[in-house]
Parts: sequence; C-alpha cells; structure tokens
Amino acid sequence: MSRPRHLSPATAAILRAVIAAIRPRGHGFDQPIEEEVLLEIDRSLPFFPRSMQRMFPLGLHVLEWSPLLFTGSATRLTRMGREETERYFDGWLHSRLAPRRMLALGVRALVYLAFFQHPTVLEAMEVRWGERVSETVRLRAATLSS
Repeated sequence: MSRPRHLSPATAAILRAVIAAIRPRGHGFDQPIEEEVLLEIDRSLPFFPRSMQRMFPLGLHVLEWSPLLFTGSATRLTRMGREETERYFDGWLHSRLAPRRMLALGVRALVYLAFFQHPTVLEAMEVRWGERVSETVRLRAATLSS
C-alpha cells in the first residue's frame, strides 16, 4: 500500500489514531480500511483551500497534544487506547468552546466522507450508485414521456 504524500509521518500517525477512534463499527462496517481512509484524506488535501491545507495538520497536532492540557494526564492522543481516544474526541465534539467543537466536527466530516465512500462500505450498505443512476434516468424518462 502507498504512503501519504501530503501529510508528514507524525501528522499521519495522529490522523490514524483519530480514524481508528471515530470510524463507524458494527453493522457491516468492520472492514480494516483505516489506512485507505487516511490515504483518501491525504489525496484530498491538495484540493482544500490553501488556508485549510496549512491549518488541517496544525489542528491534528492540537488534538495530539491537547490531552496534556485538558485531561491532566501525561499522555498524547496517539498514546491513548482506542476507547480512551473515543471518549476524548467525543468531549471535543460536545465542547462548549466553538474552536474545539468545530475542529472535531471538521475532522469527523473528512473521516466519514472517506469512510462512507469506500467500496466495501458501500457494498455493506447495499448502495450501488451505478444502478441508482440508471434507475433515476429510467424513471425521469418515463415521467417525461407521460
């Protein structure tokens, strides 16, 4: 498998920890695709606005080091277990501080976009875009001809 081209190894490690913590599980979502989700986000980075290209890695580093400030423990995000990371990230999602909440929501949105467009996830959800497009075209044609 290829390596990230736009994220540094340290930033990729942080994103891996976040992906492992927040990706959906159960109900057919247990495919081992974390690395592919990371690579999809990495491939998307050049298409972000310039400011976001710079701020995204910075935001991930804030997530990495903030447990030292907010939890009182002497650990970083990448050193936490998955369940501990889940709880910590959930705290960010429900924070009263808008910058914390918005950073977590943005990272989660990127992870979910990449995750839910993965072919194995689409298959598990029984989403077949090609069939859906054909059916929509057929229905519209039928509507227009009546």
